[in-house]
Amino acid sequence: MSRKAEAHKIYEERVVNDSLARLAERLDLKGLPFSDEELKSLAKRHRESFRNPEKRGERLTRYQAQLARNYGADLVAGISAALEKINNEIGYEEK
Repeated sequence: MSRKAEAHKIYEERVVNDSLARLAERLDLKGLPFSDEELKSLAKRHRESFRNPEKRGERLTRYQAQLARNYGADLVAGISAALEKINNEIGYEEK
């Protein structure tokens, strides 16, 4: 892996962690039925979809559907809306 690719991977990991921290400020994450891994995967897929919606949007939609089957569509939709808003805020800050 090149240095540039490695630096980009580290940056994206930091952004995902930042989005989870912002989500924790808005919602009680401990009260949610999701595991930490599921929340991180959802945040990561939201970030991927934000950066490349044509390529990664379908992957996000499939993961949201899987979580909705397990935990309910309303809960997943609420968290997804919050993550989308957070990614928009981060994207604005990046500019």
